[in-house]
Amino acid sequence: MRKYISEIISVLIALVLFAFLASNNAFATTNKVKQTDKLIQQWLAIEQQRNAILNDWHQQKPLLEQRLLLLKQEQKQLEQNLTSANESDNEVEKKRAQLLESQNTMEAMQAELDKSLISYYQIVAQVHPQLPPPLYQAWHNKLTSTELLEADTTTKLNTLLELLEQLNDFEQRISHAQSALTLSNAQGEKEVMVHQLYIGLSQAWYVSLDGSFVGRGVPEKSGWRWIADDQVNAETVLNAIAMIERRSEAKFLQLPISLSTQNTTAAVSN
Repeated sequence: MRKYISEIISVLIALVLFAFLASNNAFATTNKVKQTDKLIQQWLAIEQQRNAILNDWHQQKPLLEQRLLLLKQEQKQLEQNLTSANESDNEVEKKRAQLLESQNTMEAMQAELDKSLISYYQIVAQVHPQLPPPLYQAWHNKLTSTELLEADTTTKLNTLLELLEQLNDFEQRISHAQSALTLSNAQGEKEVMVHQLYIGLSQAWYVSLDGSFVGRGVPEKSGWRWIADDQVNAETVLNAIAMIERRSEAKFLQLPISLSTQNTTAAVSN
């Protein structure tokens, strides 16, 4: 009996184990099916994403290629601009060096001119007192003007040229003036209005308005000295002045000229 019962129990245990194993196999199969479906769904989603990316790439590719081409062109232009800028910088630097050299040369010339002007004006100061009074006064007005004292180099140079032009012009012509001189005679010194006749820078004669005083001018370092001279003919001086003023016909006139310590005569005509 016990043996029979044991066999029954063994059979039941075997059935239970078989059912348990069958149940586990079915559960495992179900899980595998679910996992497979899940993987298939993930693969399909990934494939859709891949297709979407490929489609987007095909649409974006021409635009990206165009942008890339534009970027390459812009890069090339920038490189050309950089090369041109470097060349321009070199050219600018070269011109700057040339300008600097020119400036240094001009400054050196300016300094040399300033030194020369100082020397020239020292000579002018020495010559000035010896000039005929009309020219002396013209120079005096220029040399003592406030503008010249405060002038720059260019103005001083122009003034010097103007003074030399006046000097040359006076030297080349016959001129006349009228002024008051302090003269001496038997009655003493007196101020007399006189006509003055100049030939160049070193010869001059005078005659008073009434013809009672005649003489000549002598240039000296300190200025002109006017001395009586009986060899001067008052009428000749007045005729020469009339010829200069075109109040009489041109003709030759003789006037005494002083050369060193000797006297001679000069022919005057218009």
